[in-house]
Amino acid sequence: MKLILSENPALRLSTLCVLYAAQGIPDGFVRIALKTHLIAEGVSTDSIGTVIQMVSWPWAFKWVWGPFIDRYGYLPMGRRRPWILAAQLGMALTLLSMVLIPDLTASIGMIAAMVLLVNMFASLQDVSVDALAVDLLPPEERGMANGFMYGSSYAGNFIGGAVLGWCILRFGFSTAIATQVTLLMLIAAVPLFCRERRGDLLLPGPADHHHSRSEDVPHPSSLGQLFGLLFKAFSLRSTLLAAVLALGSLITVNSHLVIWPVHLQRELGWSSEQWLHLEGNLAIWCGLGGSLAGGLIASAIGAKRTVILSLSCMAACWAAYYFTADQWTNHTLVTALFLAESTAAAFLQVSMFALFMGLCWSPIAATQFTAYMAMLNFSNGIGARLAGPIEQAFSMPVNHLALAALQVGLIVVVLGINPNQVRDELDPLVESNDGDPPHAGEAPG
Repeated sequence: MKLILSENPALRLSTLCVLYAAQGIPDGFVRIALKTHLIAEGVSTDSIGTVIQMVSWPWAFKWVWGPFIDRYGYLPMGRRRPWILAAQLGMALTLLSMVLIPDLTASIGMIAAMVLLVNMFASLQDVSVDALAVDLLPPEERGMANGFMYGSSYAGNFIGGAVLGWCILRFGFSTAIATQVTLLMLIAAVPLFCRERRGDLLLPGPADHHHSRSEDVPHPSSLGQLFGLLFKAFSLRSTLLAAVLALGSLITVNSHLVIWPVHLQRELGWSSEQWLHLEGNLAIWCGLGGSLAGGLIASAIGAKRTVILSLSCMAACWAAYYFTADQWTNHTLVTALFLAESTAAAFLQVSMFALFMGLCWSPIAATQFTAYMAMLNFSNGIGARLAGPIEQAFSMPVNHLALAALQVGLIVVVLGINPNQVRDELDPLVESNDGDPPHAGEAPG
C-alpha cells in the first residue's frame, strides 16, 4: 500500500508532527544538554556563549531558503520531500562529525561551526516542512495541524535537552550523539517512505515514462518570476494587513519578557531561581497546552476568529496585570498571571500560523510563509528593543495598560483581513494560465 500524504489526513498530520519534533531535537540538545556538558567540563562562559549563539543565526536568516525551495527541486519525488530528506541527512552527518572531535574543550571553534551547520540544515527543514504543510493541508486542518506541529517542537526540545542530557551524564557524549543521529534517521524514514502525491517516486530514478501529480503543481520558472509573484501576493489588502499583524503581534510579549523579570527581581524580591523555575519550567508546559488548544480552536471556528480571540486573551492578561497591581506581592497571583500570559502567547502564535498559511499563494508558498515568519522574528526583536523605552515611559501598572491597548489595536487590523482573498483573486490567475504561474504584472483572463 502506498503512503500518500495528500490522500491520508492522519498520515499527513503525524508526518508534519514528527518532522517538527526532529527540528526541536538538535535545538534542545545544544541549548540544554551540550551547554550543561561544557559547563561541567570547565569551559568559560564566553566560549559557551559563542557556541549557543550559533543556534540562532540560521533561523534569523532562514527566509533565504524560501526562494530556492520554491524555484528548485526534483519534481518526480515531490516539490518539498527532496529538500526535507536532504536537510535530515545533513543534520545527521553534521552531528555525527562531532564524535570525531578529540577534545571538546580545546575545540570550541570547531563545535561552534558544527552547531551553526546543524542549525542551517534544521532551518532548511523547517522552511521545507512549512511549505509542505501549506501545499497539502486543507483549510479545515490547518489550525489543528499548526497546534500539534508547534507542540511537537516542544517535545523535540525535551528529547534533545532532558533525554540526551541524561544520556551524556550516564553514558558519555559520543553515546548521546549516536542516539540523536539514530533518532533523526528513524524520523527521516517517515518522509522517505511516504509520497507527497500519487505518482511520486520514492527515490531518484528514471522518470521518462513516469508522471507525478507534483509535476502538475505550479511553480516559478525563474527567481525573477518568483519575486514578481511575491510582489503580486503582497499587493493584496489582506496579505499586507497580515504583515502588519506579524510585525506587531509579538512586541508586547517580548518587551514584557525583558521588563517583568527585572521588576520582579529588583522591586518585588524574587530570586533568580524562582524566575527560572517559572519561565523555564512551568511556562513551557503552559505554552504547549496553549499551542494545542489554539490549533484545535482554529480548526473549529476558523483562523481569523481564533486570532481575534487570542489577541483578546492577551489584552485581558495585560489588563489583569494592571487591575491587580496592588497585589503583585502575592507570589501565587503573579505566577498565575504569567502562566496565563504564556498560554495566551502560544495560543496567539499558533492561530497566526494558521491564518498566514491560508494567505499563502501555492506557487510561492515557501517564500511567502517564510516572509511572515521572518516578520514574527523581527517583531520579537522590536519588542526586546522597545523594552527600555516602554519601561521609562510609564509606571509599571500603566505599562501593562499600554500593552493591552496595542493588542486591541491589532484586533482592528485583523478585522480587515479576508482569509479567502488569495484563493479568490490569485488562484484564478494560475488556472487561466493552464496551471503555470502568471508572469509579474500579467492580468487574469
